[in-house]
Amino acid sequence: MQWLKYMSFMYYGFRLLLKVQYSGDQLYECESEGGCRPLQTSPSFDTVNLKGGLSEVWVLLAMALCFRLLAYFCLRRRIDKRN
Repeated sequence: MQWLKYMSFMYYGFRLLLKVQYSGDQLYECESEGGCRPLQTSPSFDTVNLKGGLSEVWVLLAMALCFRLLAYFCLRRRIDKRN
C-alpha cells in the first residue's frame, strides 16, 4: 500500500511547495546551546531533499498529460458505445 502515495499528485505537489518555500541552507534554532543548524537536518525535513525540484515538476507534468489522455480515451469510448 505504500506505493500508492507515488500515484498521487498531492505527494509531488507538496514536496515541490516545500522546496519552493524553504531552502536547505536556511538556519533554525539559533538560540539553542548547539548554535544554528541547517533546516535540512530538521526532523521535519528528513524525507525531503530541499535542493532541486525539477524531478517533481516533470512528474507533475507527466501526470497531468497522462490523466488528460486517460480521460479523453474514456470519454471517447463512452461516446462510441452510445452511437
